[in-house]
Amino acid sequence: MKILSFLFFILITSSSQVLADEYLDFGMNVLSDKFTAFEVKHDKCLSISKMNQLSENSIDILKQLPISAGEALGYLHLKAMRLCVGDEYTALLQVLLDLEYENKKNQNTFVSQEIDKIKLLIFSVSELKAQKKFDSLPAGYRSKLQSVEGINKPFDMTNAFERAWL
Repeated sequence: MKILSFLFFILITSSSQVLADEYLDFGMNVLSDKFTAFEVKHDKCLSISKMNQLSENSIDILKQLPISAGEALGYLHLKAMRLCVGDEYTALLQVLLDLEYENKKNQNTFVSQEIDKIKLLIFSVSELKAQKKFDSLPAGYRSKLQSVEGINKPFDMTNAFERAWL
């Protein structure tokens, strides 16, 4: 009886390890697919932003603001890009978080490294700083920035900044 119990224990623990490895393998494949879909959509959104210059009326509104509002403009650009890649970004984040949570139990170094690599690629390290700049602007400036036509769609931020403040 002890031998059967021992064999049953070994069978259960080894199959759960195989299941965990299969789950991580599956998760890594899904993560790769979602990241590829995100990259394709992000590239498309970047192309749209390069072709989408803000109108003269929009630039005139920006000219009324101090040059320090430029970082806040950067935040709105990042936000517009995030909206553009919305579904793909959300799907990627969901898989990334699920896989990261599952990997906490398994501690697979390769999976951890891949997750960290993707995080570095999809999260802007300066976004919080740009958001702080936006949030710290006077309400009137924020309102003017948000009223700019085309600000919620990908736009050529460099072109807008140069035309407004340089």
